[in-house]
Amino acid sequence: MKKYILAIIIFLFADYFINAQNKITANAGYGYYLSNSENSLRIMGDKRYKSYFHFGFAFQRGDLVGLNLMLEYSYHQMEKEDALEFFITSSFDPEIQYKVASDASILSHNFDLDYIGSIASYFSYGFGPSFVIINRIIEVNNAYTEAGLKSFYDKLASSGLGANAFFDFSVPFTEAREFFFITSKIKFRYTHSIWFDKGLRNLDDYKQEFLVFNFSVGIGYAF
Repeated sequence: MKKYILAIIIFLFADYFINAQNKITANAGYGYYLSNSENSLRIMGDKRYKSYFHFGFAFQRGDLVGLNLMLEYSYHQMEKEDALEFFITSSFDPEIQYKVASDASILSHNFDLDYIGSIASYFSYGFGPSFVIINRIIEVNNAYTEAGLKSFYDKLASSGLGANAFFDFSVPFTEAREFFFITSKIKFRYTHSIWFDKGLRNLDDYKQEFLVFNFSVGIGYAF
């Protein structure tokens, strides 16, 4: 993860990019999983990953090898408590003795590299490749064994490739050469898994596939 963060910092602050017309933006918003392959797993029980809040930042280079390009990073996290529950009884006593429940979480780091085109004065669009880093976590705090109650924690790290497209509406505060602006964006992103840190797991028939819709608002600075 550190090498990806370092690459972003270099991209944002290298002198080559600072010397030209650029834009930096911070944003936050609402997201929704139109499709999430994790929702079909038994470990999810009757819970589903659907809506979430996300935040991020972007850097746009106005003229890089003749193209208007933007690199955007965003992050979101979702947790489903008691996703799967087991009720333990005894053959001598039908009453429930105790409950075992697992919590499911998903953390997503999203990197989008987009070509930017103009539609009208304040409207633009973008599209390009996407790269995601996913951490799927399953945690049980009261698992029962012959030795008593135990905790269980499992994190599966993975990455995926895909594509994204968006429409953006931005309004500047002033007409000066350097200015602040307000922006809003609608984005779609599709990604498919390409790598898993599987360890001892058997993941031969397992994949991750995500299709998300994002709406965000933010503030930016053009220089």
